Amino acid sequence: MKRSTILLFFLLFLFSVTSLFFLQKRALKSNMNSLVKPGTDLYLVNTGMNYDPLEYIPQELQSLLQKEKEKYVVIDTRTKLEYDKGHVPGALHADYYDTDALIKAAGDKIPVTYDAYSSMRGPYAAYILFQAGYKNVGILYGGLTAWAEDIQKLDSADGQPASVFLHPKNIFPERVKAEYPQNKGSVEFNIEAKRFSFEPNQIMVQYGQKVTLHLISRDVIHGFSLPEFKIEEELLPNEEKVITFIADRKGNFTFITNVVSGRQYASMVGNIIVN
Repeated sequence: MKRSTILLFFLLFLFSVTSLFFLQKRALKSNMNSLVKPGTDLYLVNTGMNYDPLEYIPQELQSLLQKEKEKYVVIDTRTKLEYDKGHVPGALHADYYDTDALIKAAGDKIPVTYDAYSSMRGPYAAYILFQAGYKNVGILYGGLTAWAEDIQKLDSADGQPASVFLHPKNIFPERVKAEYPQNKGSVEFNIEAKRFSFEPNQIMVQYGQKVTLHLISRDVIHGFSLPEFKIEEELLPNEEKVITFIADRKGNFTFITNVVSGRQYASMVGNIIVN
């Protein structure tokens, strides 16, 4: 075989390997850029995918803390005022929507979050930590109410009401009114809720668009909470609920159920990504 022919085959081989490398690199970059953290940073984990937080009843959590206290941290995600009135012994405080405070509280330990009952704030915080890179997260099933009744043997005045929407503790984060581009059009999405997922659990919209969500439960009563946009709704079986809002800031915003529909309900999460 002539030297020129050998050289030609070598160049073709080198070109193929180089092209494959750049294609893989481009695909990886594209995948990372599709997951946007609030602000400008990027999440390095898959939002809403393979998410299944551990749910501890009070006795399980108490036993865990007694045996492996150095591995776990309990985080109270209610307001500071609620926390100061009483909390699980040893628990740290962080508002459920404050990513930096949650990460600081979790440190290098396995976080277990809770709220007053277990409707939204504790599970929301657990998912925020999962997205921030904590692969193992948990919640206290039944929240502080269950801990007070099962561990401290107290009659709690903060029990589960007939509807979570009568509960006075669903508190939204404070946010500054944002300016956003006008005349960006509108988009609509159908989202189905069922034990124990939303489908789809991730949607992408453009900054400034009018967003309409057609929500429906396919089995039992579920909830839909999008705290960063001050939205929460109760979803009755097979009754459509229509929600409209303006995507008036960029970021990755979590939605979650706020109705306890059985064990594993905390895995009902999703993301609205505004580019």
